[in-house]
Amino acid sequence: MPSINFLASSVLQIVRESAKEHPNRMDSWIDAKTSASMVYKDAMPPWIVEFDNGVTLNGAMPYARIEGYRPLTLDLYLPPSPRRSSPSPLLIYIHGGGWRRGDSHRSGVFSDFPRLLAEIAARGYAVASINYRLSAEARWPGQLEDAKAALNYLAEIAEDLQIDTTNTYVWGVSAGAQIAASLGNPWTDGNSPAAEPGGRAVTIQAVAVWYGVFCFQTLPYQAQLLGLSLPQHELAPESQLLRYLPDSSDVPKGASPALEVSNETAPTLILVGRKDEKVPYLQSIQLAHALAAANVPHQLTVYPDVGHSFICEQDSTITHKTNLEALNTTIQFFDARAFD
Repeated sequence: MPSINFLASSVLQIVRESAKEHPNRMDSWIDAKTSASMVYKDAMPPWIVEFDNGVTLNGAMPYARIEGYRPLTLDLYLPPSPRRSSPSPLLIYIHGGGWRRGDSHRSGVFSDFPRLLAEIAARGYAVASINYRLSAEARWPGQLEDAKAALNYLAEIAEDLQIDTTNTYVWGVSAGAQIAASLGNPWTDGNSPAAEPGGRAVTIQAVAVWYGVFCFQTLPYQAQLLGLSLPQHELAPESQLLRYLPDSSDVPKGASPALEVSNETAPTLILVGRKDEKVPYLQSIQLAHALAAANVPHQLTVYPDVGHSFICEQDSTITHKTNLEALNTTIQFFDARAFD
């Protein structure tokens, strides 16, 4: 075994040889700015993309930093300048993934979701696609708190970016639908979204939810009624989110938006596939019944031939057609309120 002195001399020889090959490298001095204390602010600027339709994407904008967690970010799509003679309505997108996966760049079967969001922004919306803490990072209501934090952040910067946060719309799919529906209900935790003094508040004008879970208490029964085999153990998506077993009645308050509906709930569009084997379509029916009982304007469509993510296993053309129909139904539902 070589001695420590031999290894040290070998390293020095390598450094000397490197210095001969790159003499300026040893003589140059790297300068850098420093702070008097630890720096916690992320200095990396958001990445910016210009789409060919004039939409500008400000990607990975940090909207919250919670100690012990990764920075929470959103992607903000701003409409072209000709569309911005007045502040733009705000559309929030909340991704799915069983609360344990997913991100702001993807959604279901859409091949290029960022470009799709850019197409929506080209209609005149400021579109924010948000990331939130997943179930391995935080239990409920952490995900809802993150969505509220994103709204507060957008309210703070709204004036500079010509965004009208009093004209806000929320679209959520799958796990994101549960979060979106919760945002559409009155906020009873006192953390209602509001900007800093002098800024604009946030008012959610309408919500669109696709194939979501809206009542954890009835989920096992509805699955059994439809003959669905949902996981019934601690690793099930619902269990990881709520830290409870699916057959338990100990569901955290506020986790089931269908039970929190009131006459102050935002108008809601509900879209679901009749053949959904991941989430019983009866969850959407239950939410619609709750909205009807509270006299909340709502619209329910059950697509007969598709399952979760509006996928038809037997015919991809039905998958394509249904997803486009759902997309355009959603945008028209928002357009009727955003630009009236």
